[in-house]
Parts: sequence; C-alpha cells; structure tokens
Amino acid sequence: MTGKFYERFNITISNAEAQKRFVNRVHNQIYETTWNSLGDTGRYAVGKAVANALGERHTNSYVPNIVGADFGRNLQALEAIYATLGELEMRNLQTAVGEELKAQLGKAEVDLGVKWENGLFYPSGAKLLDERLVNDSLGWLRDKKHRNVLDPFEKALRHLLEARKRPELAGDVVTDMYEALEALAGVLTGRAEKDLSANQELFIKAVKASDAYKKLLKDYIEYANLFRHAEKENKPRPKITLEEAESFVYLTGVFVRLATVG
Repeated sequence: MTGKFYERFNITISNAEAQKRFVNRVHNQIYETTWNSLGDTGRYAVGKAVANALGERHTNSYVPNIVGADFGRNLQALEAIYATLGELEMRNLQTAVGEELKAQLGKAEVDLGVKWENGLFYPSGAKLLDERLVNDSLGWLRDKKHRNVLDPFEKALRHLLEARKRPELAGDVVTDMYEALEALAGVLTGRAEKDLSANQELFIKAVKASDAYKKLLKDYIEYANLFRHAEKENKPRPKITLEEAESFVYLTGVFVRLATVG
C-alpha cells in the first residue's frame, strides 16, 4: 500500500493543522540546521534580518524565539533567512534552505496555498494559470529595464497572500497590479509619463493584439480605477473576495503575456 500515512488511514487534516505541522517541520529541518551551520556573526545577521522583517526589536538572534508559531510570520522569516544567507555569500546553505522549503511544501497534508519561487513565497492558484500567467511573467519582468513593473507586480502577489488573513488587502492587489501594467505600458509605448488610460491604444498596438482587446483593456482600466480613485473621490473602495482579486492577477498576466510574445 502506498501513499501518506493520513491518506492510508483516511484521516482528515484541516488547513490549520497542516500549517501548524509545516511550521514545526520548518523549525526542525531549517531553523535548527541553519543555526548549527552559522558562526556568531552569521547568527546575529540572520536573527536581526528576521526581526526586521517582522518589525520586532532585535534582542535574541535565535530565530524560533523571534518568530513563534504563526504561519504567516514563519513565511516572512524564511524569506529573510534565505536573503541573508545570500548576502553572507553562503550559497550552498542558501540553496539547501530553498530545496528543503520546496520539499516541506510538498510534504504538507493539504495545499497550503503558497509556493516558493526564487527566494519568495507567492500565493498558489490554478497550476496551469500560475505557470503561464504568473511564473512566466515574473521571469520576464526580472529584466532590469522592467524593474518598475516587477516591483508592483510582486507587491500585488504579496498582498494576495496576506489577504488570506486580511481580506481588506484584496483591493490592494487590484491597485498594485494596475500600477504594474501601467508601468509596462509606459515602457512599451515610450510614454512613461502617461497613465494607462492615455496609453491604452498604443499599448494594444505594441503587443500586437486585435481590436477586441481594446474593449477588454478599457473595462480593465475602469474596474481598477474604482479602487485607485476611491479615496480621492471620497468614495468607499469596493470590497471584493480573495478569488476576485486572484482573477485580476490572472487578467493582468494575460496582458503581460501578450507583451512577452508580441
């Protein structure tokens, strides 16, 4: 008989329990191993980086004592550890941490809703859509000339991840993604000083899309502006679900995808 223990005995594991187990495994397999591989200087640097990432005062460099058991705090801590190992030029240990993280996500009893890519956690959705509209977009946008596009794109993904616990951040996903596409349109049209509304026709032409996409982009702009201009117009910002915010990420990915093949 094959399969994981809980599957063989038909044991139901809740998402909260799976998160708890993931955090415990991370403490066992990553925090302890990393701590034992570092000298005093490295331990101080890692501890301080984790404290800074969490907005905590640095009084104790031992990561488990700083982080605690919260799932989200542990994700932030792991990103900080990975980045700091790179800054310390401990590439082998950094690679080992990344590989162990992917392994532990794979061992989770249920889908934890996150994935690990290039040193950062991102929300995971439909696998095929993630691959084509998120992962591919991230890879293409990492070109230096697209830095001002990549930053809000990644920020939107972070907000989407955090919105699982803070639903009010779903609207920020929309405004961040809109900012990313607006910056991309500025790059492709050579009119970076113009907003997306002013660049929409030139953008569609630049990505070699058909006229039908003009209406799609117009609707995209109108939708995003409900969030972007709400405060300025003294209007409440629309409240949307996590799923709707995620769909806007994919819609933005469609336009980015057009730019990569256009």
